[in-house]
Amino acid sequence: MLSVFVQLSNKIWYGKTLDEILSRRFGLFVLLGTLFSALFWAYRAIAGIELLPNLEWVIPTLVTVGSFSLPLGGSKFWRMFNRYFGVLALASVIVFDLIFFGPGLWHVWLFKWSGFVFAWLLGMRSKLSMFDRYKRLLGSTLLTTAIAILLFDFWTGVIGCGLWIGSFWLSFIGQIPFTLYHLTSLVFIPPLVALAKLMVKVKVPVAVVARSSIRVASGESWR
Repeated sequence: MLSVFVQLSNKIWYGKTLDEILSRRFGLFVLLGTLFSALFWAYRAIAGIELLPNLEWVIPTLVTVGSFSLPLGGSKFWRMFNRYFGVLALASVIVFDLIFFGPGLWHVWLFKWSGFVFAWLLGMRSKLSMFDRYKRLLGSTLLTTAIAILLFDFWTGVIGCGLWIGSFWLSFIGQIPFTLYHLTSLVFIPPLVALAKLMVKVKVPVAVVARSSIRVASGESWR
């Protein structure tokens, strides 16, 4: 059993070439991001929507993984999965909403689902390099995620709710405390960026020139 586990982990984590290793690890990073997003709705189903309602890790995950969704080789399936993982993450949102609340609130779901798509697309525009410094990646991702949260709340809480209740001003005033609370979701960005950096940390063998103390006499040569 242990040998099977070792072989499986080596197959997932390593590869024959550097490009293959990075491709597998990046695919694993995207897969973990997709599962992490889906896990939030399982948590909501168990804990309920009343417990920390505006603290969520879906938008931080969409933005972070989307920011690094660049092709690194590998199969066509993984390249497509890396680029369009947000569709799978959105599918988990749709399934949760339809199962627990039904299609009757379609006017709410329309703004909510499209809001998550906006966040994902905003992250994909960042095109960050996973090989950049952690602090720089962290700052860029925090800023992009904060903008995504503000746009999401404005789209869903001000525009969507404003059309529903007939007053954009009241929706704007009422949304302010919820948005401030929602911004606490930025706490998920540091560990997500750290995970991305960990995934591309690969040891590369480098040839080292060493000075030899052996002298070669005239007329002799190395064989």
